[in-house]
Amino acid sequence: MREIGQLFSVGFEGFEPPLYVLEMIRRGQAGGIILFRRNIRTAQQVGELTRTLQATAEAVGVPPLLIAVDQEGGTVRRLAGPDFIPLPSQMAMAAANRLDLVERLVYLSALEMAVLGINQNYAPVLDVNVNPLNPVIGVRSFGEDPGAVARLGQTVVRALQRGGVLATGKHFPGHGDTRQDSHRTLPSVDHPRAHLESVELVPFRAAVASGIGALMTAHVVFSALEPSGLPATLSPRVLTQLARDEMNFSGLMVTDSMGMQAIAEGWGVVRGAELAVAAGADQVLLSHLTDHQAETYRALAQAFRSGHIPVTRFREALDRVRETKARIHRPTGSLSDAERAEAAALARDIWRGAVAGIGALERLPIADSVVLVTFGDHPDVTEAEDAAETPRHPLARALGDQLARHFALARDPSPSAVADVHRASRGFPLVVALDRGLAHPAQLTVLNRTWTDGPTIALALSSPYDLRRLPVGTAGLTGFDPSPEAMEALAAVLRGDAPVAGAWPITLNPRPPQP
Repeated sequence: MREIGQLFSVGFEGFEPPLYVLEMIRRGQAGGIILFRRNIRTAQQVGELTRTLQATAEAVGVPPLLIAVDQEGGTVRRLAGPDFIPLPSQMAMAAANRLDLVERLVYLSALEMAVLGINQNYAPVLDVNVNPLNPVIGVRSFGEDPGAVARLGQTVVRALQRGGVLATGKHFPGHGDTRQDSHRTLPSVDHPRAHLESVELVPFRAAVASGIGALMTAHVVFSALEPSGLPATLSPRVLTQLARDEMNFSGLMVTDSMGMQAIAEGWGVVRGAELAVAAGADQVLLSHLTDHQAETYRALAQAFRSGHIPVTRFREALDRVRETKARIHRPTGSLSDAERAEAAALARDIWRGAVAGIGALERLPIADSVVLVTFGDHPDVTEAEDAAETPRHPLARALGDQLARHFALARDPSPSAVADVHRASRGFPLVVALDRGLAHPAQLTVLNRTWTDGPTIALALSSPYDLRRLPVGTAGLTGFDPSPEAMEALAAVLRGDAPVAGAWPITLNPRPPQP
């Protein structure tokens, strides 16, 4: 059954589609494409790429493709660089506390995506990040308050879909309270149903009520929803009973990447795809799995022919994909220079408005030259995120002439390296750019210098929760975003060019994480 390919969204390497991908489209074996940084160089190149893909589908009379990116903001921003509209992280958007700015910026970003031929965004993240040790969500979330996450999620959904892009809320029913990364293992959430209803499910229910077009599943086990131990992606109780029957969700149900270890290790990619479709998934994401794409298509086609998966389930999924595609219309024209300038100004206002502080803020601003300590070559990123492509740490570049000396320590610095920093920085303000310091506690020891040596300022880059353990007399700042633009905003506050302005969207002492 050739139509089954409409249920697949596939990825590939390179700035041009490989011949095998074009052949998959011609054969009807792929109804969607996902683009990553590895596929994106310039706006012109992206437009040519998407036109080639859609022209291939049109030439053989198959439905137009859903072409998707992960454009959440911050470090999960596939369209990044001077050609594209900048987008702060979701937690930075929350910290700036300006829904009007967020809605306008996301709308302009959606227009840009649509003009480039991208019609689906795997965003917003609707996870409530209540666990400060969450290794994969963090500042990708709008925060730890379910109501605030719901409001911001609705704002982003409205802006994306008004701009012609299908919003895809993730990771249903919630990846915010895990201590494991589903890219690497299978996490679980063991809260009772009442807790899930009051925290995890709140933003998803709000998004469904707002007409969100798609939801992406979480490769996470929820014992209160699925006692068998199946992750949500493979669970009929979650995808059909909860989402469809209880929440009345009528949009597209999309799996997270089936190559993530949470699925690949326990069930395998091919078997996992079969179980996901049987459970209620409508779009199966095979983003990094060129070896498995054709094999998975053949397995699902065989499941259809044998009746192993009911024909009615396939028809339901195919109808939903077809209806979704019919609702999406690509705009004509392009963004004006004035709109691009407006978007850049909005993003800058959000980044600056997000900077929040705690501790000895009376020690700011710093007019003198500073000693900077960073950890690793660039901010620590997960498999979902993109590292900044720069030969120099973005914060060192942002400080410019104010930088007296820069120590680039290991992610887990040795005591001798910390002692070297303390000796060399006597008499200078010391700026320590913590990078997941709770997970790498040796970083926090750099803050423990004698107060007479000069002021110490901690900057929380990848996780604002690092500021929970500041020594007395230390000033702490965060921009809720480890991207270079957020570091420019932090540097502006350090110099006194901008105030500490953010409305803190998190607490520094949330409930203790589960073991």
